This record gives sequence, structure tokens and C-alpha cells, in this order.
Amino acid sequence: MKFEFYIARRLRLKNYDGSKQNTPSISIAVIGIALAIVIMMIAIVVVLGFKHEIRDKVMGFDAQITISNSDYAEKNKSYITFNDTLKNIIYSTIPNGQTSLSIKQSGILKTDNDFMGVIFKGMDKDYDWEFISENLVNGSIPDYNNNENNNKIIISKIISSTLKLNIGDKIYAYFFENNKIRTRRFEIAAIYETHFGEYDKLFTFSTLNTLQKLNNIDSITGNGIEIRNLPISEIENASYNLQDSLIQACYTNKLNSLHRVDTVYNTGALYFNWLDLLDTNVIVILILMSLVSGFTLISSMFIIILERINMIGIMKSLGATNAQIRRIFIYLTERLVIKGILWGNAIALSIIFLQTKFKLIPLDPEAYYLNYVPTEINWWYILLLNIGVIIISGLILILPSHLISTISPAKTIKFE
Repeated sequence: MKFEFYIARRLRLKNYDGSKQNTPSISIAVIGIALAIVIMMIAIVVVLGFKHEIRDKVMGFDAQITISNSDYAEKNKSYITFNDTLKNIIYSTIPNGQTSLSIKQSGILKTDNDFMGVIFKGMDKDYDWEFISENLVNGSIPDYNNNENNNKIIISKIISSTLKLNIGDKIYAYFFENNKIRTRRFEIAAIYETHFGEYDKLFTFSTLNTLQKLNNIDSITGNGIEIRNLPISEIENASYNLQDSLIQACYTNKLNSLHRVDTVYNTGALYFNWLDLLDTNVIVILILMSLVSGFTLISSMFIIILERINMIGIMKSLGATNAQIRRIFIYLTERLVIKGILWGNAIALSIIFLQTKFKLIPLDPEAYYLNYVPTEINWWYILLLNIGVIIISGLILILPSHLISTISPAKTIKFE
């Protein structure tokens, strides 16, 4: 063990009067470090949780990858046929995805006193209803494998409140098809609420079979093929590979039309760009907290040096170099950093655990799309934060430690 580290371990950080209380400078330094750790850790955990929750909501409504006809924007409606050729291309390119045919169609829900424009989303029997099930506030998902339930729909709480509808109520829906109005009568089977206002106001869920009959198309035709349940990191590469496969199939006449591949990052670009801005906020918080902690440490080191100026003179007279004494005080101050980190971790993790378990801190869902502050613990980020604080604090302490080189042994030994 180096003697600098040994001396730093043996030096007291308590008052010289024999009490067990830290000196004010020591207490301020520990509190400053702990407070900075708490703020930085909570900022990271909350932003990770917020991004995770919002991403899941967007992907609950928009598929990770959507295939449609390339001329969709030029026509009011462009159908895509989910035939065996297209299935083979998709399954060979993305074998681990969950694929389903869908139809999105605008319509109007009308009661005797009010009406509301919505988007009907018809899903096939293989669709995973987990997202909607997790956000149900009333009713249950109908068994769409039973054709008797084809007239049952799922609406949002916003639509329910606006039109004053409840479970079991009947309502007429109006669709515009080839300059004609078609009417269907539906029954409310379930009500969901995701707190994602822009989507909740629009989407009403029904069966694919119902919308196929409405549009006079067969059972393998829709206006989109959705692919879900892919790892987040694979979405972009999977979409590029799928687009290449579809282009090659079109050029080799395996497919009679060119298909377009969109990812959720395109369809929900507004929200993902907004989430990316949150990273900037976290960086600003980390920088500000680092600066505050740095100034606190520098002030504390100056006070520690001045409190032990007599010891510094004695060590110099015994042959210790300025570099050795500087390392002693850097190690000594790093003890404060470690103590502050331990307290900060304990406090921050306690707050995070309580918020995760009991959701004590609420949010306005109209502004934040969530009714509570979300959290997500990433232990790698927490470990990197702690290591980063230790390294940065050590670098910050190098400059103020040079004050030791200006201290003269002849004057300081007599200093009281």
C-alpha cells in the first residue's frame, strides 16, 4: 500500500474536539455529492421510463413495421393482398416477427345527439390484443374467432365520454365508400384508455372480417400488413432487408406491384423526435450537477488543506514531496465522494423503488400522456454514473491540490 493512501485513510474527517460530528465543510461536501447523485440518477431513470412508456404506446397503435402499396398516397384506398408469395418473402426475411393483416378506414360514430369522426382499425384473428387488454377500463376483448361477435367494437374512454356511451350500448357507424354512405350498427364491447390523447380520440377497434365485408374484398386483402414483436434494436435493419426483398421480388415478377415498408419511427416520427429531445435535457442536468458538485468539492478541499496546514509543513520538513502530499489530499477528498455516492445511491434508489411500486408522484396525462412519473432502472447506466462521478471528481481535485506547493514549511510549522 502506498504511504499516501495509508495516510489518507488514517486522517480524521471529524472535528478536532473529539466529537463524532463532521466539520461543516465535510458535511456540505457529502450532502452536495449525495444531492447531485440523487438528481442525476432520478433524471436518468425517469427519462428512460418515460421513453419506454411512450414508445410502447406508439407501438401499441402503430406496428413496428407496416407494408402497404407504394401508390397509397395517390389513391383514396389501395389494397394489398396477403398471398402466399408475399407471406414467404416476409417470413423468410423476418422469421421472428408476428405478422397480421389489417384495415384502417375512417368513419363516423353517431348517436341521437352527437357524432364523432374516428378511424376503424380492423385486425385479423392472429392479432395480439395484449396492448389493448392492458389498457382496458371497462368490458373485455370479444372473442373475434366467433363470427357472432363481428359487430362488437372497442372504443376509447374519450370517445365514450364524448358520445356518452357505455358497455352494451348500440351505435351506428357511417362509412363513405365510392361516393356512397354505408351504415353499420355496432355494439360497444370494451372501453380502453391509454392517456395518449391523439390516438385515443381516433382509434376504434373492430374485426378485419367486418371491414372486408364492408368494402367487398376477400379474406386475404387489406390496406396494410403489420409486423410486431421484434426487438427494438432490429426494427431498422429488418425494415431495410424487407424492402430490398420486396423490390427484388417485384423486379423478378414474383410480385405484380411495388410495396412500401414503413417503420414506427416514420409513422410516429413526431413522438420519437420529441423523446430524443429528452436526452438533451438529461445531458444538461448531468452537466449542471457536475459543475455544482465540482465547486463544492473544490471549496471543501481548500478548507481541508487550510485545516491541516500545520501537518503539511511537518510532512514537507520530513521529506514528503508536493506531489505526494497532493495525492494524500486527493485521496482524502475522494473519501467524501465515495461517502456522498453511497448516500446518494441509497436515497435515489429508495425514491425510485417507492415510485415504481406505489406511483406516488402523479402527472397530468393531457400534457405528458401518462398519469404518473414512470421509472426504468438500467443498472449499467447507474454503474457508469457512479464510476463517472468518481473519475471526474478526481480530475477536478488536481487543480486545487496545487495550493499545497505554495505552502512553506518554515512558516506553517509555527502556524496555529
